[in-house]
Amino acid sequence: MDKKSEGVIIGAAVGVVAGALAGILFAPQSGKETRKDIVKYLHEMKDKIAKELSKAGNVTKEKYNQIVKKVVAVYEKEKKITTKEAEEIKEKLAKNFHKVEKVAKK
Repeated sequence: MDKKSEGVIIGAAVGVVAGALAGILFAPQSGKETRKDIVKYLHEMKDKIAKELSKAGNVTKEKYNQIVKKVVAVYEKEKKITTKEAEEIKEKLAKNFHKVEKVAKK
C-alpha cells in the first residue's frame, strides 16, 4: 500500500471512530463523568485503531472488526470503559465500516 492510500485509510478510520464515539458521548444517558472518561480515551482509541488499520493493508470488514475489538478490549480490560460502553463503541464502529471501505476504495 502506498503512502497516499495509507493516509486516506487512516483519515477515514479516524473520522469514523471519532464520529461513532461522539455519537455515544452525546446520546441521552446518565453520568456526566462517564462522558468525561470516554472523551479522555477518544483520541487514544482512534489513533490506535487507525495505526492498526494502516498496518493491515487490505482492510476487510472482518479485519476492521477484529482491530476495533482488540483496541476496545484493552480499554475495557483496564477498566477505563465499562462493558456496556465497550459494546456500544464496537457496535457503532461496526455499523460505520462502509464509510472506511468507501474511502479506502477511492
